Amino acid sequence: MVITLAQSKAVLFDLDGVLVPTVGLHKQAWKQLFDQILPSHVQPYSEQDYYAYVDGKPRYDGVAALLESRGMNVAWGAPSDSQGSETICGFGNRKNALFEQLLDEQGIEPYQDTVDVLQHLLGLGKRLAVVSSSRNTQTVLRLAGIDHFFSEVVDGNTRAQHGLQGKPAPDTYAFAAQQLGLPNAECLIVEDALSGVAAGRAGSFGLVVGLDRGAGREALAAAGAELVVNQLVELIEGSAHRHIIESRHLLNQEQYPVNAWSFEQVGHLTSESATLFSVSNGNIGIRASGDPTRALGSGTFMSGFHDTYAIKHAEGAYGYARVGQMIQGVPDACGFSLQVDGKPLLAPQQNYQCLDFKTGISKVHHQFRMEDGAELSIEVERMACLFDPNIAVCTLRVESPDRDCELTVNGHINADIPSGVSSGDPRKSQPVDGCGIHEVAIEGQLTTDNSEVHLYETNNSALSVAMAVRQEIQQDCVREALSGDNWQLSVKRGESLVIERFIAYHAFPLRPDGAGEDLSVHTCGGDTDELVSRCIETLQRASSSGVIGLREQQRIWLDDFWQRGDIEVEAGDDGRIQQIVRWELFQLAQATAQVTNGVGAKGLSGSGYDGHYFWDTEIYLLPFLIYTDPVRAQKLLHYRYLMLPAARKRAAEMNLEGALYPWRTINGEEASAYFPTGTAQYHIDADVSYGLVQYVLVSGDVAFLAEEGIDILVQTARMWLSLGSYQDDGQFHIACVTGPDEYTALVDDDFYTNQMARFNLQSACFAARSLEERDSEAYRHIQERLALGSEEIEHWSQAAEAMYTATGGHPLVHAQDSQFMARPRWDFEHLTARPLLLHYHPLKIYSHQVLKQTDVVLCLMLLSSWFTLEQKRADFDFYDPLTVGDSTLSAASQSVIAAEVGYEELAQRYFMESLFADVCNLHANTTDGIHLAAAGGVWSTLVCGFGGLRDTGGTDISINARLPQSWKSLTYRLTIGGTRIKVVVDETGTHLERLVGPELTVKVNGINCIV
Repeated sequence: MVITLAQSKAVLFDLDGVLVPTVGLHKQAWKQLFDQILPSHVQPYSEQDYYAYVDGKPRYDGVAALLESRGMNVAWGAPSDSQGSETICGFGNRKNALFEQLLDEQGIEPYQDTVDVLQHLLGLGKRLAVVSSSRNTQTVLRLAGIDHFFSEVVDGNTRAQHGLQGKPAPDTYAFAAQQLGLPNAECLIVEDALSGVAAGRAGSFGLVVGLDRGAGREALAAAGAELVVNQLVELIEGSAHRHIIESRHLLNQEQYPVNAWSFEQVGHLTSESATLFSVSNGNIGIRASGDPTRALGSGTFMSGFHDTYAIKHAEGAYGYARVGQMIQGVPDACGFSLQVDGKPLLAPQQNYQCLDFKTGISKVHHQFRMEDGAELSIEVERMACLFDPNIAVCTLRVESPDRDCELTVNGHINADIPSGVSSGDPRKSQPVDGCGIHEVAIEGQLTTDNSEVHLYETNNSALSVAMAVRQEIQQDCVREALSGDNWQLSVKRGESLVIERFIAYHAFPLRPDGAGEDLSVHTCGGDTDELVSRCIETLQRASSSGVIGLREQQRIWLDDFWQRGDIEVEAGDDGRIQQIVRWELFQLAQATAQVTNGVGAKGLSGSGYDGHYFWDTEIYLLPFLIYTDPVRAQKLLHYRYLMLPAARKRAAEMNLEGALYPWRTINGEEASAYFPTGTAQYHIDADVSYGLVQYVLVSGDVAFLAEEGIDILVQTARMWLSLGSYQDDGQFHIACVTGPDEYTALVDDDFYTNQMARFNLQSACFAARSLEERDSEAYRHIQERLALGSEEIEHWSQAAEAMYTATGGHPLVHAQDSQFMARPRWDFEHLTARPLLLHYHPLKIYSHQVLKQTDVVLCLMLLSSWFTLEQKRADFDFYDPLTVGDSTLSAASQSVIAAEVGYEELAQRYFMESLFADVCNLHANTTDGIHLAAAGGVWSTLVCGFGGLRDTGGTDISINARLPQSWKSLTYRLTIGGTRIKVVVDETGTHLERLVGPELTVKVNGINCIV
């Protein structure tokens, strides 16, 4: 049985080519030897001969194998033969002397990632051993400085002493395992040589890892490697390594066909597929096919529907988050299982899945071949109605072209409890005992008009959801209702049957003021009877419209969206970039179609991040809505307004004035149990305020500012004034905070935090004064409501003016924080495991210059007009090499600034990383849901990077495009005030066209243009 690294107790390494690059010295020594001894009439020695005949074998065996391949019959001799003896042993001894001479002359260092990997394995409690054919193993380990890592060393001397056979026989590896007191099945082997891999396979070791240093992945796998890696570090980081993207290596066209208006997959479906082809309307989210089962958490989700639990801190302290929140799946009605003629179907021969951007329908098609050779096709379509928050539709189509079939179709509502396993990855949802849902009995009639109605409640948060289901069958031009969830049906040869299922979900919107002492969460609604009645009404409305009617409304909704939000890219490729750009835009559209309880980082596509809501919304998602759909942008900001009571409570708890928004939440209460990268990210207040100001200035919605927005600006400004303080230098400082870069925590005067706080304070001043000028009487009511006076506003203005900006050693470089420049640079050459947060202790990370994601560079993008081009280039040049991009949030701002400062190739590389983050699973967590912020980042990269839009939070709107030379054109749309314009960037320049609304003045390349 194959085991994993976690299951193993020991790791046995080959030496040459695995831990140390002695393979280069060995290659040189072997070449020198055979160049000396091979006669001129035989084929000369080549590097391929090294892998075929000598690599990994005992020295004498290697000599014999090579000479035999040349038809040379040479006496074996004895190990005591001199280097001048023309025997197998003599030649072998001469090779050893050549190797020792090269080792003495050139020395040896371990591979760059060797020490890091060995330290990690020891930290995991693994026992380590080296198994090598070389008699120089001890010397090499000592010279490389890694001898102290190993409990056992089995080398050529050991082999001779104990009469062990060399590789490809398993004897030496088995001896090492025996010396460690372990069975072979509990040991993992790492080899780069085909003979060593074969030895591991022959010995039935737990896992044989082939390290491809030149032997070739296919050859290593053929020799018996169960896992093949390119770098040693992949042992500890699994598949989470950050990939460098090249367009020709992105998606296989046979498996993922290129289509401008759909995303398609042919072949095996996975949990990543279930994410990528999921559908949502912002209130209901339905995963596609690919998960092993459809259960709670892998089927359907609803906005804000979550359970709560008491956070158990190992060592508690005042102010720690007390209530955990995790997204809770709702019962799923979008899956069917079938039997044919009383027998379960075998695995399908063909799979095809498609997400259509024009219809919003996710379709999966399975082609089966039954035991008698007859074909059967099954197709399931899923749709979350973008125009209605409470309706979903699922359609099953079965076709039997070859013969009549008797079908058993099971369409039960799936509320199975998932078999969750704790992963240790903070990005994933973790199972919590006691969390879940249970069904609640409904008084009175459970079904009506062949409809089925259910009511469920979460175990702790006491949130309720009602669902109603009704299905109809269409066959032989006859349509009739189907009751129950298990049906015996027939399909005739050459015909089909279709089951159309209408699903209604209703839950009350959250009142985001946190959880009570009993963990219950408040909602804005009445009793559960109301939910049930709403469900029945919605279901009746849906079935009355019919599938065709609902699809037509869906098409109209999407037509309108694409008119407002489409981006057209002629990138000089095969159309893949355009396809994935539209996939990203579609994700943004469906995640925000119905804004019920804000938008979580994964939308409703999966359970990642426990369904929490972060700063991503305002910085990465909101700009897209502001410029394409301001109505929905306002709804997102309204939800932040509703959070103000909880935010004010949190501020008081933190001994602060005003309001402090939660770093991560669903119900308005802080849910981050790790305060250094949670509560300490005070910049969340400035992020919310930035999004608010950007919305008001771009849309012109002064009414929203007066009614709700001013409250946010005032309360966040109060928080900043109480958090910071004036120091002896007369400047305003903000201490002990964490900026967007979560690899640098609890610092003083974080650059991003200080600059965004300054923007927040200035905006609060400007908003208050402009509202007073606009309507003094209305402003007086605002003053009374907020207890706001002119003296307090002046204090904000003074603090903003005095805000401290840390500088670096270079006059143009901004220091990320007051301590950053004094820290040592991360050892990027040797500490290569990614992501860092899963492989290095926070204290190790925090004490070095290394960035998870951009901090200074992101600020340069958001507050663009505050900085010169020279400052931007200097900052980018300094910080970009320090940024590892372990967050999907990073690449977008890196691309935008790279484009602005003239680094076109780098800008395109970061754009591709952001664009393909999910569809290529670059961060190894697509299965947990879509990175909506990355999707928003794609919009920003195209519109703000290559398209050149800048607005500094709406205060200074301008366009200065930077189209990549390899691209033919870029077209995008913007809504500013009541005007929608189309921007076309091509080789001739930037062209603006007014589509809707009054004339508009926009600054293009520094010149005011009237559109």
